[in-house]
Amino acid sequence: MEETLRDLELVMAAHREALAQMRAQQSPRRAAAPVVTSDPRALLMQALTQDIERVSGIEMTGMMTAKLNRVLSSVAPSELEAWVSTLRRLPPTHPEWLSLIEALTVHETFFHRDRAQLELLAKLLPELVADIAGAGRHKLRMWSAGCATGEEAYTLAILALLALRDAGHADDTTDGIVCHRPWSIDVLGTDISRLVLTQAKAAVYSTEGLSSFRDLPPMLQRFFPVMPRTRETGDIEIRGVVPAVRQHVRFEHFNLMSGAPPETGFDVVLCRNVLIYFTAEARFKAQLGLRRALRPGGILLLGPTDSLADADAYDLRWGPGAMAYVLKSTSHG
Repeated sequence: MEETLRDLELVMAAHREALAQMRAQQSPRRAAAPVVTSDPRALLMQALTQDIERVSGIEMTGMMTAKLNRVLSSVAPSELEAWVSTLRRLPPTHPEWLSLIEALTVHETFFHRDRAQLELLAKLLPELVADIAGAGRHKLRMWSAGCATGEEAYTLAILALLALRDAGHADDTTDGIVCHRPWSIDVLGTDISRLVLTQAKAAVYSTEGLSSFRDLPPMLQRFFPVMPRTRETGDIEIRGVVPAVRQHVRFEHFNLMSGAPPETGFDVVLCRNVLIYFTAEARFKAQLGLRRALRPGGILLLGPTDSLADADAYDLRWGPGAMAYVLKSTSHG
């Protein structure tokens, strides 16, 4: 009981810290107030920000609106009007929309991000694997929604391999961890940006500066061997994801505002550090899609400042400094 209370105190402390961070961010992220103006360009930009929110779900705060103005600052008024008019007639999946959203979105991520939450997931995976085996299945399916350059998706694959190894369904080899037949792992990474998905599929990352490896536990470095230097990389050290991990991960373009999820029946769904940029309406819509993607008993992990839209649909699982949600069997649909 004392250990349980200590863990609960850590969870609450993490929530207080997240709330404090969210409050600290409220000032720079405050939604831009509509400007009362007769300036045609300003009116056009106001309409465009509303279109961006509708298409992408991104909340056009004062900071984001300023960024949009910078992106389009060199476009002449007549050209801007013609471009916006054309843009409005295009579907959300058109390259013109995608390139604009690409210019506005943030793609900062790294391996093993939010370690406390991943440690909680690692503790929940043995029960999940046993549940899958008990149902006569042999595939562990995971979705990284808003995967950016792929670090989270590959992290999930590693955690899944370790869980199957510990359960006796995979072996350590010189090439990495190999699943026993008929067991397999399927990790789907999706993002609205086609550019970052290209980087994710390449599965190579620099170790320079604030690199993708800055919070990687030493025991996991074996999954990222140093790549041979080339003329393009010069003196920069590059690490690649081993094939034994890479083969379990695939990437697809997907907009969380699409409504229906890309697939259903996932055992684990992660959507972290994405919804914070969405409007309230978009957050609700996205979370509905996340819930529909999960199978009953599946695990949902959100970002530390994200509020669960449908708490009654989930059972809470918590650990030191982290929380996860398990979809109730009566709440699917």
